[in-house]
Amino acid sequence: MLVPSGRLVPVPNLRLVLLVIGILLAVSCASDSSPQSLSTTLPPTTAPPTTLPPTTLPPTTLPPTTLPPTTTLPPTTTVDIHAVRTAEQLQEYVAQAAGFKQADAAWSLPNDLDPQAGGAPGYTRYVFRETSAGVVPTLVEGPIGDQVRCQDFELPCSYLELVDLLESGDPIPEELSLTSEELAALVDELNELNAYMEKHRDINTTCAAGHVSDRTQTANMGAHLYNLENINAGFDPGRPQILMYALADDTLPSGRVGQCVNGTWDGDPMQLVGTAFILPPYVIGTEHPEGFSGDLDNWHSHFNICRGRNTGRDLFVTEAECAETGGNFNEAIGWMLHAWVDPGHDNQLGVFSMWNSSVAPFLDNPTMRSAAMVQGSDFPEGARQTLITDFAFEMEIEVDVGQSVYFNNSDSVPHTISAGTPDDPDLDSFDSGLLAPGDNWEFETPEPGPYTYFCALHPDMTATIVVS
Repeated sequence: MLVPSGRLVPVPNLRLVLLVIGILLAVSCASDSSPQSLSTTLPPTTAPPTTLPPTTLPPTTLPPTTLPPTTTLPPTTTVDIHAVRTAEQLQEYVAQAAGFKQADAAWSLPNDLDPQAGGAPGYTRYVFRETSAGVVPTLVEGPIGDQVRCQDFELPCSYLELVDLLESGDPIPEELSLTSEELAALVDELNELNAYMEKHRDINTTCAAGHVSDRTQTANMGAHLYNLENINAGFDPGRPQILMYALADDTLPSGRVGQCVNGTWDGDPMQLVGTAFILPPYVIGTEHPEGFSGDLDNWHSHFNICRGRNTGRDLFVTEAECAETGGNFNEAIGWMLHAWVDPGHDNQLGVFSMWNSSVAPFLDNPTMRSAAMVQGSDFPEGARQTLITDFAFEMEIEVDVGQSVYFNNSDSVPHTISAGTPDDPDLDSFDSGLLAPGDNWEFETPEPGPYTYFCALHPDMTATIVVS
């Protein structure tokens, strides 16, 4: 959230509870929305009002908590970056970032960021969007530090592939960061989740069990039907809070989908495609959930969302503008996670990926990734956007002469884009300086040639821009 100074501040826990309760009538993991190029403006509908079963809301009082420490960035004037010529001199440069202390709670954003729009939901730790009042965070994915993302088609990342990997006894790829014991436990948990899902394949069974539809089928996700009783119960791998359905004919709807009325589905035929979890702070607090065995389950939380409009789409606007559209403004939502355990929609992007390429509109991974990119008004015209995330650059970027490269630091710590290599630095040629999370930087390309660069703070991060 932004205060008048433009600095981010954490949302008090009590207020989070009230906000979470408010959004339970319209929960959707699509809150950072489907990829931008897939968004469509849906016409108003005249569907009947939703009839919700009576619920007992959780208490809105929390015990006192200790807020995580404020993130501090060290001064950046200690070292003249253009005077750095040797690897030894880089040590002083690295020392400038030593004061960056990320909060212990993965929920919290560094308090003193002044971010620019950038990031990609489902692919980066942070996503910042621009509103009429400035840039605000709209998604945070945890945990802090190196994340284990399994979104590579070449890796056994899907539910069925993980099952096959366990049964085969083959070596576990080190990219999965799983021990054999963790893999066995994870497969057991996913099998338990699949058993729960199979019992709810008929959407009428789900309605009868008390689930409520968010009435929005998001591209590459589906419509979310949530259960308040399961939300209050906390995390159980065999009892998801959300079941996800999509139109049975594998199309995208032109308006809002149906709803559960008196325990029965009143809309077009739907097929079950996946499951999801939501853990509000009144249930687990604000630290990143332990969740499933291993480290593949990177949970995410949505911020500054306008929900509940009759078009069925989320907006990223100010609270006042949200009220004008008839929506409900939510400063924060609890931790959320997709889990794709339907064999008919086995997700090659990973069992815990935000997007599923086997759910309409059936896009390939590069198209989905590109469509999810967030750009602000400061984005250079015609530039090539690239994300710094998971302590890595894109290995090689190809652009034409005059086409700039625009870097978004969507990671959890500062980075640099520094000319040369760790053993042969050439910061006099170009250097971004310290880029805090949320910072962007443009690299201009007036001359052809290869441009090698690295992160002065993390020497393992190296890459090349090829200008032709």
